[in-house]
Amino acid sequence: MAGERSKEDIVAEYLGQNPHLAQWVETFRTYCESNKQWSARREFILRNMEAFPTVEPGVPSSSLDRLLSLSMVWANHVFLGCSYPQAVMDKIKDMGEGIVVEDAPVHKTTKDGILARGKRSAPAGGQIIRNIFQHDAVQQHLACYSYS
Repeated sequence: MAGERSKEDIVAEYLGQNPHLAQWVETFRTYCESNKQWSARREFILRNMEAFPTVEPGVPSSSLDRLLSLSMVWANHVFLGCSYPQAVMDKIKDMGEGIVVEDAPVHKTTKDGILARGKRSAPAGGQIIRNIFQHDAVQQHLACYSYS
């Protein structure tokens, strides 16, 4: 509708009104995050700052570390399909409620989705490690930290 604003517009307006906050939150963007991923994770951080009352822009704290960790866990789940212990999944689900990610990837991370793939025989020895490092999500993660 003509009168509705997108979430990007709302976040941009909020950050425009709070330039010190905009500059501070931008320091948390990682090297390999796409604009889409960063936009969603930034919204997650901003929406959940109030739940961590000791978080103050520019001041390091364990609360800030926890918020940033949860934002990465949420982004890893949404964009890479990573799963975590159920208590963590419940926490990030609650914290991410209302954040809409357009064209989010679909991952089969549920027990039913994994079982639907069928049983496979266990690979021998080093083949397990090779299989892990050939997984797309692992390759993406490793690409973020390559030093070449």
